[in-house]
Parts: sequence; C-alpha cells; structure tokens
Amino acid sequence: MGKNQKNNQIVCFCNTISLETIQTAIKNGAQTLNEIYDQTMAGVGPCGGSCRRRIAPMLESFLTTGKFEDAPRIKKEN
Repeated sequence: MGKNQKNNQIVCFCNTISLETIQTAIKNGAQTLNEIYDQTMAGVGPCGGSCRRRIAPMLESFLTTGKFEDAPRIKKEN
C-alpha cells in the first residue's frame, strides 16, 4: 500500500474519518482522545467508538515518541 493510500485509509467507518485526518488533529495539538473526537468526530459514531482501540495507540505513540507507528496496534479495552 502506498503512502498516500495508507494515509487515506478510513479509521472511523461511522463518520468516514481517515488516518490522515486523525494524525493531523494529533499533530495540531490534540493530546487526549476527547480532543481528537472534538476535532474530527472520530470515535463518536453509532457503533459506540470501536475505532478508539486504533486511535489510542496512535496518540500514545505520538505523545511518547513524536512520531506515528507504521502499523498502529489495537489497544484492547478493559
């Protein structure tokens, strides 16, 4: 998968939010999941936020290392 194709990958299917949109929100200062949701509407769809398991590790990686993992891992909810 090419870089542009990867960035256009949909993360939040309920609201059709791409990986690029979520990463942009994080780069622009979103430091919590709620801030990402407020900026993008990702994670607040009728499914109950199943994409949060994918968004949380992206945010954690960026806040810790300043970059995104190539293949974000799925964070299991308790």
